[in-house]
Amino acid sequence: MKQQLRKWLPHDWKIQLKLLQRYFNEQKTQYSYSKNYSLENIGEHKIELRQIIKKGEFHHNKIHNLQIAGSKINNLIIESNEVFSFWKLIGKPSKKNGFKEGRNLIKNNISSDFGGGICQFSSILYFLALQSGLKIIERFPHSIDIYKEDKRFTPLGSDCTVVYGYKDLQIHNPFSFPIQLKCSVSENELFISLISPDKIVLNEIKFNYSETEKGVWVETVSNDKTLLKNFYIRL
Repeated sequence: MKQQLRKWLPHDWKIQLKLLQRYFNEQKTQYSYSKNYSLENIGEHKIELRQIIKKGEFHHNKIHNLQIAGSKINNLIIESNEVFSFWKLIGKPSKKNGFKEGRNLIKNNISSDFGGGICQFSSILYFLALQSGLKIIERFPHSIDIYKEDKRFTPLGSDCTVVYGYKDLQIHNPFSFPIQLKCSVSENELFISLISPDKIVLNEIKFNYSETEKGVWVETVSNDKTLLKNFYIRL
């Protein structure tokens, strides 16, 4: 009965229900969320990542959406024991909030929606967090692998899909000092750096692949320790 009721609920109502469920679940945690910014670097130590932005359908819209996300992430400070939440920071990716239509991967299908393309931002943040030793509270992989090896701009397994209300990227700062995010978006490149007052030792991240008839299993390994395994359907 409950599942049938949800099936007939308007999409916006479903999102509001999910957000309400998240609110009550997060009250059980001891982590705090904040939006502190500083134009000045908070330290001398820096970890950097760069990714090319592939040209394709909705390219200019994707750049626009990435720039909106970047404007909210750039100069952000995450204090010790605080949690970064992608959606708490970015907000609803709607036309009203300035986002444009772009490509999305939803339920194993390629489609389009407002805010499409910003998964590249959540993905580079996730990859940066893995390398930096930040604690991943919530992350979801894409369900399908849409790239051939010669077209790939980041390792399979380093991705992070985000769906407003349903799938978030949440990263906990376990260090005794704050960290700061700096980023920029150009027509061809997405750049992000993590600034810290103390040195952070980088983790060695590897992705081991096991091919099957229908797709591939990806094992994420950090310093020879398995963190998780995900399955991707091959197109």
